[in-house]
Amino acid sequence: MPAPLDACTKHPAHPSAGRQAAHGDRPGVARTGEVRPFDVLDRAFGLLVCEPAPLSLDGRAVGHGLPVRPIPLNALRSLLLHPSVGFDARDAALTWLVGRAQADGGAWLVGLAGVLLPGIGRRVYPLCRAFPRLAHDLESEALVGLLQAVGGWRLGQDRVASRLVWAAARGAHRLLRRETTLSEREASVGLRLEPPPRPPAHGDLLLAQAVTAGVLSRVDAELIAVTRVEEVPLRQLAAGWGTGYEALRKRRYRAEAALARWLAAERDVPTEPVAGGLVG
Repeated sequence: MPAPLDACTKHPAHPSAGRQAAHGDRPGVARTGEVRPFDVLDRAFGLLVCEPAPLSLDGRAVGHGLPVRPIPLNALRSLLLHPSVGFDARDAALTWLVGRAQADGGAWLVGLAGVLLPGIGRRVYPLCRAFPRLAHDLESEALVGLLQAVGGWRLGQDRVASRLVWAAARGAHRLLRRETTLSEREASVGLRLEPPPRPPAHGDLLLAQAVTAGVLSRVDAELIAVTRVEEVPLRQLAAGWGTGYEALRKRRYRAEAALARWLAAERDVPTEPVAGGLVG
């Protein structure tokens, strides 16, 4: 996998990179020169992962196949998208971070938010483009929503990243409900307030069963889940996996076609998750 950039010398690309049309002349800064909350968070996160003592997850304590050593959080952010890291490992890592954030706050809250920032940005930046006047407040409310979700988090829940990212997104949407005629604008820009509904049969369980049945490889199941359930852009995943976009697109197409044929032939599809299934 690609080595993470040194946050102290070459700061990782801000999640708003490439969105200058909505964010001003440089990422994270409005046209008025106002520094935005996500930019502040990203810079604080970068400082926390600086050598010689970067804020790190204890891979030995978390287990689940993660490297048995301290893992700097910027490296962890990249690692959690790698195909070698399954849903259970991602949940375990993020659960550990949530526990530290709840217990110690401060730097660990910033670290957790920094790990989740790319996902939060994908949900909030479309709102900032649609409502540029509210962009600063939208980002602030998203972070408030995240902090509230972390404060009320019950350890042991699954789909940690998805739940926390959507909690942040809902914080931004609550601001829009208060200050705009949201329903009309949503229809015009095609935005959603809630995560996409799960299929009647539990999606993670179906993928796990498809792997067990030999319909999908575990990597193909991860590919479908990460890009379809978690909605990670395929180009971003291709870069993280170190493979070509077109090759990954074709691989997903073949995997989804095989899954569709298998589902069409099934007559008894369980609707409840079972222990050991993929989670995300």
